[in-house]
Amino acid sequence: MIVYLAGLISTDHPLSLEWRDDAAFKLDAGWGIDSLSPLRGKDMTTSKDGGISTPEQNSKSIILRDYNDIVQADVMLANLNLWGSTRPLTGTIMELAWAWQMKTPVVAVCAKDDVLMRQHPFINECVSHYCETMEEAIEFIGRYYA
Repeated sequence: MIVYLAGLISTDHPLSLEWRDDAAFKLDAGWGIDSLSPLRGKDMTTSKDGGISTPEQNSKSIILRDYNDIVQADVMLANLNLWGSTRPLTGTIMELAWAWQMKTPVVAVCAKDDVLMRQHPFINECVSHYCETMEEAIEFIGRYYA
């Protein structure tokens, strides 16, 4: 089983980068679940635009790899937190749409009072299950999908 790790990528907000390593470790160690991160193979320290891109990748290479990763995934784990960023979750929203089109289940993490992420019709329709914490989401994926 493979889980795709979707969410904000911002070098200005390091937690938006770090959560994926922790989630991947816990999915593997606790449940034997593989994961795909859009950060793999990228040196985010070379990004000149806050993490939107790096000099090694162009927009086509980024979007094609992420799309193909989602095609391979059995489940998407979407961290919908903004980590204090004012930048919208543009890439993540597109990934949610791809998951919806492919009928790939999406387990999303966001605050219970995050009205936009929980009640916007497009996002709400794409999300199969909401969790308030990453630990809860990993446990849910392991119990329900593994």
